[in-house]
Amino acid sequence: MEAEFYCGGYILGYIKDLLGYYIVGVAIIVVAVPEGLPLAVMISLSYSISKMLEDQNFVKRLSSCEIMGGANNICSDKTGTLTKNQMTWTQIWAGSDTKIKNVDGSEPFVTSDFLFNDKTKGLLAQAVSCNCVGTVDDAGATELAMLKFIKRCGVDYEAIRAKHLFKDTLLRFPFDSSRKRMSTVLEQIEDNDKGYNKRLHVKGASEIVLATCSHYLDNDGTAQPLDDVKKQEFIDTIESYAKQALRTIAFAYKDLAENEGGPAHEDIQEGSKIYDIE
Repeated sequence: MEAEFYCGGYILGYIKDLLGYYIVGVAIIVVAVPEGLPLAVMISLSYSISKMLEDQNFVKRLSSCEIMGGANNICSDKTGTLTKNQMTWTQIWAGSDTKIKNVDGSEPFVTSDFLFNDKTKGLLAQAVSCNCVGTVDDAGATELAMLKFIKRCGVDYEAIRAKHLFKDTLLRFPFDSSRKRMSTVLEQIEDNDKGYNKRLHVKGASEIVLATCSHYLDNDGTAQPLDDVKKQEFIDTIESYAKQALRTIAFAYKDLAENEGGPAHEDIQEGSKIYDIE
């Protein structure tokens, strides 16, 4: 009887130990997995991105690697940026749709190269010079193409920046993926049609900028009301550029009135009715 009791107690103790191990294991899984899984996923995705970098493929978002086992071909609509990281301004709508001649040259344009009235040229010179960051030596591919273009038009963008941008009062709305546009307020504007000395310049995704506009500039540089028919014409032009694998960027401006948007214009709400862009 004593032997049987001893044997039964031994088995019961063994079962209790196994049950204890099981409970501890379940507790670890229940507690650790929900907390540790995101970290494990993050480490895995980071490792995947590092392997992609070894193949000269830069992935901006970790989540992009969640279902990517491998990539043999990568397609992009950013013309030229995957090969030479260079862009060239090849076409423009400035009162009319015009293809730019000799786009690969570095010499200045001549008058016969394309149609361009003086007012539009002056506004475009301000927009590119002051609403772009960097110089021809360190700008990104897109803004570099803009700076090179106006330089070929005989524009000194550094002189324009010195005239209209002031470090202590510079007001700029940087480009981001949600706004899809960049805006800068220029000072010392002599031809402001409201008699003030400040002007808002905007550049960005064509459809976004177009939606904020109330007027457009014709061949003579005269502001004309933007009705539905003309807006559809612009939309068709944008789509035709896109079908040619061109990146389309629109420029717009608005002459500000004194105290419009606040004394320093720090309260500007782009896209609101009061800031329809001309």
